[in-house]
Amino acid sequence: MYWVDRIGRRRLLLLGGAGMVVGHLVSAISFTAGCHGNTEDSGCSKSAGWTMIVFTAFFIFNFAISWGPICWIYPAEIFPMNVRAKAVSASTMANWCTGAVMIGVPKLFPYLNINGTEGSRIYAIAVCVFASIGGMFFGYDQGVTGGVLVMDSFLKDFCVGYGGNTYAACTAQSVALPSNWLTYTTLYNVLYYVGCIGGAFVGGIIADKFGRRMTIFAAGVFFCLGTCVLVLLSTGHHNTSLIARFLQGLGVGNSSFSLPLFGAEMAPRELRGMLSGFMQMAVVTGIVLVGVINYNINHCAHGWRITNSIAMFFPIIVMVGIFFVPESPRWAYKAKGLAAAEYELQRLRKTKNVQDELERIVDAIDDEGRNKVYWSDLWHPSIRPRMFIAMMLQLLQQATGINPVFVYGGQIFQDVVHDGLLSLLILQIVNFLSTIPAMYLVDHIGRRTLLLLGAVGMVFGHIVSATAFTLGCDGNTKDMNCSKAAGWIMIASTAFFIFNFAISWGPICWIYPAEIFPLRVRAKAVSVSTMTNWTIGAIMIGIPKLFPYLNINGVFFLFGGLCSLAGVYVYFKCPETMGVFLEDIEMLFRGSTAVVGGTTSMSSPPFVLE
Repeated sequence: MYWVDRIGRRRLLLLGGAGMVVGHLVSAISFTAGCHGNTEDSGCSKSAGWTMIVFTAFFIFNFAISWGPICWIYPAEIFPMNVRAKAVSASTMANWCTGAVMIGVPKLFPYLNINGTEGSRIYAIAVCVFASIGGMFFGYDQGVTGGVLVMDSFLKDFCVGYGGNTYAACTAQSVALPSNWLTYTTLYNVLYYVGCIGGAFVGGIIADKFGRRMTIFAAGVFFCLGTCVLVLLSTGHHNTSLIARFLQGLGVGNSSFSLPLFGAEMAPRELRGMLSGFMQMAVVTGIVLVGVINYNINHCAHGWRITNSIAMFFPIIVMVGIFFVPESPRWAYKAKGLAAAEYELQRLRKTKNVQDELERIVDAIDDEGRNKVYWSDLWHPSIRPRMFIAMMLQLLQQATGINPVFVYGGQIFQDVVHDGLLSLLILQIVNFLSTIPAMYLVDHIGRRTLLLLGAVGMVFGHIVSATAFTLGCDGNTKDMNCSKAAGWIMIASTAFFIFNFAISWGPICWIYPAEIFPLRVRAKAVSVSTMTNWTIGAIMIGIPKLFPYLNINGVFFLFGGLCSLAGVYVYFKCPETMGVFLEDIEMLFRGSTAVVGGTTSMSSPPFVLE
C-alpha cells in the first residue's frame, strides 16, 4: 500500500512479474529434481518440499506487493467518469471468469504433473535449463561493463582525479579520452578476459576430477568472490578493482566451459543443440536485463555498485540447486562405474528403462579406453583436426567483433547519436530476441547452414555501418559531427549484425565444440577451445587503441573482412552434426556413410569430411 504510490504501478508490476517467475520456476525445478514425478506417490525429499514452500512464499510475496492490489487499482483509474462503472464491471467479470477456468488446473496434474513434466525428456530439459541459469551471470557481467564505463558514478569513482583527470576530460568523445583512463579501462577488461582463460583451464581439471556439477558450483564461487571485492571497494582503488575483475573472469570462464559441456551430455539427442545452446539464451537474457537496469539507474550515486551487486543473484541460485540435479551419466561411468552411471541416467530420464542408452554410452567409453588422459592427447592424429575446428570457431566468434560492440558500444554510440545507454539497450534487446529462434533453428536447419548464413549477414551489417560512418561523419576529430541519419543507420546495421550473430555464431560456437570430441578428451578439449575464445577476446578488447589509426569506420571494415573469413572457414572445414548421437560423432569425422547420410550429407559437401 505504501510502495504503490512511491515506486509506481508499472514498476511494481514489472518487478513483481519477475519475482513471480523466479518463484514458480524454482518450485518446479525443486519438484523435478527432488520428487519421483509422475507416480501415485510423489516421494519428495524433505529439502525439496521445503524449497517449494519457501519459493511459493516468495511468489506470493511478489504477487502481494504488485499484481494483487494493482490489478484492482489500475482499472479503476484509467477510464473517464462516464464509462468507469461499466468498464470496471467488465474487467472484474474477466477476473472471475478466468478464475473459474483456473480452478480446473488440478485436472492437468495427471498429464503435466505439478512441475509440468511429461516423461523422461521433459525432466532432462528442466535439468539443462536450470544449469543454464548460470549463463545469466556470464551475460549480465558482459553487459555490465558496456554500461558502467559511461556511468557518472563509475567515472566519478575511478576517472575523475585519476592522474589529474577532470570530469570534462572523462566524458570526452572516445578519440579524445585521457590516455591513462583508456589504459585503465583496457586493463579492466583485459584482466577479466585473462581470468576467463584461467577459469576455462581450471574448469577442465575440475570437470575431469570432480564432475560436471562441481565445475558449475566452482564457477559461482569465483564469480561471487570477485563481485564482492569489486562492489565493496573504496573510491580510487584501481589495482584492487583489476584483481576483482580477474576473479570474476575465473568464474565466467569456468561457466562458459562447463555449461555447454553439461548440456551436451545431459540433453536428449534430438534436442541437444537447443539445450546445450540454452546457455546462450541465458547469456543474452542477462545482457538485456543489465541493459534495462543500467538505463534506469544511470544517475544513481552508486549506480555501478548496484548493477554489479545484482549479478550475484544468478550464480547463488545455481550454486544452491546444482547438487539437486543428476550428474552426467557419461562422467559417472568413467569415474565411478556402471552402477553410478545407471543411477544417474535413471534419475535423468525418470524411468528404469535406460538399458539401450546406457549400453551406447558404455560401449563408446569402453572403445575409447578408460586410461588417464593427458593434455598431449588432444594432438593425437584422430583428435587434432577437431581440436583445430573447435579452436578456430571460438577464435572466429570473437573476431566477428561482438564483444567490442557490446563493451564499447556505449562509448561509440554516445559519440555518434549522443545516447550511448539507449543505443546499447536497443542492441541488447535485438540480441535477446534474435537468440530465441536460434534455439529452434539449430536443431532444424543445422549448425553448418546457420553459421554460413550468419556470416553473410554479419558481413553486410558491418559494411553498412562502416559506409554510413564514412559518408555521414567527419571522422578523426574531437567532434565526429555525425548526421542523425548516419547515426541511426549505424545503429540499425549494427542491430542487423547482432541479429545474424545471435541466430548463428552466438550459440553454435559453444554447442559445436561440446559435441565433436570423444568423452575421454571432451572436458580438456572444450576447456582449450574455450581458452581460445577468451584469449582472442582479450586481444579484441584492445580495439579502442586502433581508433586513432583506423577510425571507427576502419574498425567496422576490419570486422566485416574477418566475418568473411569465418564463413569461408566453415564452408571448407565444418561438417554438420545435427541429429547425430554423441557416441556416433567419431564415425562422422571418419566419414562413415552410416552417419553421414541424410541431413548431414546434404549439409556437408564431401570435401568437408575428407
